[in-house]
Amino acid sequence: MYCGICGNENDSSAKFCIHCGNQIIEMPDKPKRRIPWFWIAIFTSLLAVGGIGFGIFTVLNQPEKVVKDETLSQKEQVPVDVKKDSEEQQQNQKEKTQIIKESQGRVYTLFTESGFGSGFLFEEKGTVVTNAHVVAGYTEVVVRNINGQQTTGQVIGISDIYDVALIQVDAYAGTKPLETEPNETVIGSEVIALGSPQGFENSASIGYLTGLDRSFESDFQYENVYQIDAQISPGSSGGPLLDAITGKVIGINSALLSSDSSIGFSIPFYTMEELLRSWSDSPMSPTEVENVFSFYDDSAYDPAESEEAEAYYEENDEPDVAVESEEPDEAIEEEPEESLEEDSYYFDEMDLSEFTLIFRDYYEIALLHEDFYFIEDMLLYDSEAYWDMSDYIDEITGLGMVFDFISNEVTDIVIESDRAVVSTVEVFDFMDVSGEWTTYERSKEYVIVIVDGMYQVSDIIIH
Repeated sequence: MYCGICGNENDSSAKFCIHCGNQIIEMPDKPKRRIPWFWIAIFTSLLAVGGIGFGIFTVLNQPEKVVKDETLSQKEQVPVDVKKDSEEQQQNQKEKTQIIKESQGRVYTLFTESGFGSGFLFEEKGTVVTNAHVVAGYTEVVVRNINGQQTTGQVIGISDIYDVALIQVDAYAGTKPLETEPNETVIGSEVIALGSPQGFENSASIGYLTGLDRSFESDFQYENVYQIDAQISPGSSGGPLLDAITGKVIGINSALLSSDSSIGFSIPFYTMEELLRSWSDSPMSPTEVENVFSFYDDSAYDPAESEEAEAYYEENDEPDVAVESEEPDEAIEEEPEESLEEDSYYFDEMDLSEFTLIFRDYYEIALLHEDFYFIEDMLLYDSEAYWDMSDYIDEITGLGMVFDFISNEVTDIVIESDRAVVSTVEVFDFMDVSGEWTTYERSKEYVIVIVDGMYQVSDIIIH
C-alpha cells in the first residue's frame, strides 16, 4: 500500500507510513474513464469524409489514366458500331438491288422506224408510259420486254405540249404495274433511273434528286421538273425514275434535254398522272394521234436516238415491191414485222466498247451480291461463257471472298462477219477465303455476238 503523503510503499496491513509516520488512508480505486459513443461516431465520420476527399483528390490528379480508360472503352465499342453500319449499308444495297430486280420486268424498250426509247407499265390493263418524242408521228410501236419478247403497242394518248405519251399493250394486260408516287419527292432523295441508254436494255443507274422546280422549253414545255445526277442518255427517254427507298415511280426520264450525262431531268409523275389517266379512260383514235404529229415531222424526236435506231430498222429503199404483191394490203401490214426479222444489225466499235465495260460493271455487282441474275441476259444462253459464269458464282457463294476492281480498259476491237472480239486489260484486288489479299492484272478477250438485235457475250478468254 502506498502512502498518500510521501508515496512510500508500505505493507498492506500497515496503518502508519514507516517513512513519514503519517496515517495511511486507503484510497478507493479510480474508476476507468469511459469514451462517449457520439465521439466515436464523429471520429468515424471524419475518417470517411477524409477518405472521400482523398479519393477525389487522387482522381483529379490522374487525368491521363481516366482519358486512357475512356479511350480504351471507345476503342472496344468502335468495331461493333462499324460492323453495325456496314450491315445496315449492305442491307440498304440489297434493298436497292431487289427494287431493280422487281422493276426491270415492267420496264420496256420501245422501237419505231426513226428511234427508240423506254417505257414502263402504268396500269394493269396494259398501259405503258413513255415520252412523246419517243413515239411522235406513230400510231403503233414495237415493245420489247426484258426477256427479248416483242409485241405491238397502240399509241392511245400523246401531247404536243408535254413530253408524255401512253401506249396500250394488250399482251401486258393482267400484269401488276409499277407503283407510283402521288406527291412531290424531296430534294436529296436517292433515286434509280431505269431504261435502255445507248440501246443497252434494262440498265440501272443510281443517283440523287439534286434540284426541284426546273422549268424550260425544248420542243415541249418542261414545268417544275426534277434535276438528277443519275446517269441517263439517249435511249433512257421514257423510262421510270424510282425512289430508291420505296421503289415507287416518281418521274419520267427525259435524256433529250441535256448533252451532259451528269445532269439529267425527269418529269414529276404526279404532275402528269391526271393527263395519263384521261387517255386511259378515253383513248385517242389513230387519226387523233396522227394529227398531233405528222409522220414526216422529225423535229420532236432526238436525232441521237434516231441514229442508234438504224441498227434496229432497215430502211425500205424499194417502196414499189409491196405494190407488186398479189395481196398488197397484207404485204404492207406485215412489212414492219418482216423488217424486224431482217439481218440489219451491225457491230459498232463505240457500242462494243461501252457494252463490254457495262458488262464488267454488272459482273462486279453479280459477284458482290453472289447473284448470276445481274449478267444472265448479257450472256448468250447455253454458251461456254454462260455456264462458266453461272457455275463460278455458285462456287463462291457464301465463302466470303472479296473482289475490289481497280481498272478496266479496252485495248483492241476486232469485228468479223458474225462476231466481234473485244480485248481488255483489267486490274483488281482479290481476298481469298483465308483473308489474304492479292492484286491481279489480266488480259481478256470477250467474244460478242448479236442475237435479236442485242449484244451478248458468247465466250471469255483469259490470258
